[in-house]
Amino acid sequence: MHGSGVLAVWNDCAVGSEETYEKWYQTEHLPERLSITGFKNGRRYQALRGSPKYFTWYEVDTPSVLRSAEYIDRLSNPTAWTKKIMSGVFLNASRTVCERYIITGEIFGSVAITMRLKPNQSCQKIHAILKELFDPSKVARIEKWVANEKPEDTARAEEKIRGPDNKIGTCFMLETIRTEDAISILDQLPTQTLQVEIGIYQLLCEYPQAIKA
Repeated sequence: MHGSGVLAVWNDCAVGSEETYEKWYQTEHLPERLSITGFKNGRRYQALRGSPKYFTWYEVDTPSVLRSAEYIDRLSNPTAWTKKIMSGVFLNASRTVCERYIITGEIFGSVAITMRLKPNQSCQKIHAILKELFDPSKVARIEKWVANEKPEDTARAEEKIRGPDNKIGTCFMLETIRTEDAISILDQLPTQTLQVEIGIYQLLCEYPQAIKA
């Protein structure tokens, strides 16, 4: 059973702060987030092409998990380490609560192509093109994430520290088995006419839901 919600995040890291950033993400931030009720999985990537440099997505049971009292409490009361990271290390953030739709594919790949569309931008052409490009010998899965932001999703302490987050309208996330397959697919896309922000991201790690005693 797949979770129907996604928290999609893209960001950069301040030059010279990479080691601190990685230690924070791997030893505090991922375990903290995946301990929250309703979080199922977290996957981190680094850009091979495009920007921002980092891409992370969290699978959650439903988008409402990202409005739960438990999650809001974490956002509103960041740790001392998180405050430090949000103060000039975690840069150019794009963060959006999304409804998740799995277009095709049953497995996860090691390389992701993300195609970000602005709010109210049509995605029908991209949807059709990606379905035509599906080849199970190369493509692991294709997902579509649609923004599910609500008026009550106001900036919490973490966002207030780092500054306002950018938002997407829709994201298509296509995962391939190998890097060369992702590059080949990207080269086939009519990027000039699609008017989307595209990046190729290599998987860094996956962190599953914490097992609670």
